[in-house]
Amino acid sequence: MPHLDHYCIVIFINSSSRLGLGIDILYYFYVKLRVKLGIFDATSKKYKITLAALSSIFAFLFLLFFQPFGINNYRPDEKIGIILLLALFAMAAVIFLIIIICEFVIRPLLFKTNTPFKLLAWLVIEIIVTCTGTFLVYNILGEFHDFIFSSYLKHILELGTVLVFPFAATLFYFKHTSVVKEYVDVLSMSKDSVSMQEIIPISGDYKNDQIALPLNAIVFFESEDNYVCLNYLEDVQLKKHLIRSTLSNLEQKLTADAFLRCSRSVIINLVHLESYKFHKKKLTLKLKSVPEPILVSKSHQAKILSFLESKPV
Repeated sequence: MPHLDHYCIVIFINSSSRLGLGIDILYYFYVKLRVKLGIFDATSKKYKITLAALSSIFAFLFLLFFQPFGINNYRPDEKIGIILLLALFAMAAVIFLIIIICEFVIRPLLFKTNTPFKLLAWLVIEIIVTCTGTFLVYNILGEFHDFIFSSYLKHILELGTVLVFPFAATLFYFKHTSVVKEYVDVLSMSKDSVSMQEIIPISGDYKNDQIALPLNAIVFFESEDNYVCLNYLEDVQLKKHLIRSTLSNLEQKLTADAFLRCSRSVIINLVHLESYKFHKKKLTLKLKSVPEPILVSKSHQAKILSFLESKPV
């Protein structure tokens, strides 16, 4: 169970609505940062296309206006000509195409899950692959006049240094957008009178089978024969507690709007809903701090999809 200081915080919050709202938000982000080194969804189409477009445009403009790495034949007075423009445009197009192929084809084959370490490793690989592709195109157009290994390494170092900036900018933008969205979601939930620190009493069939937890500590409920398994967070770790009850009886006792029935065996807490996917007529929900996605039964899909579309995750 959560420590006593959690309950002290809850009692303090409930004493003042405005002050409580501020502490709700701060505590929400405190718990979220401690749960894991969370990252935004770097597998979305919007992220991939933005990364490719921004990298190609940035590379084109940077190489055009600054003309580094001997592009101007080391003559600062050399004017920008049509040949240089076409060459740089072709280079930008190649960068865009390579990143699109990397993101939509190669990455799903190499990395099935999205973690901070895997994302960092993939970005390094992607920059190297992009530099390799542009080096080959550069030599094909130049009839392989500079097709040697030392030049290849130099090309990776030079163009890779340029690509680091749009890659970092894209990551920052999407991470910032994700944090802002989470902040807005917390405010929205608070306005709906669902306090992140509201105490939720949970009782089973037995008199002594009772537990009370803050709303944001409860992750989901799962039916296990004649018991319900409560999955909750304690010290940023996902733990379990068995309650003697049926899921239907327990559902009737849950008054907070944050709880949603997904199937005959699962009730989730929307506070921890991270994303959802609807593929081949199957709807799955991804909860924060839960590694495996939760499958929504067909009988509950229409209701849940209607809710998700009215309030996107």
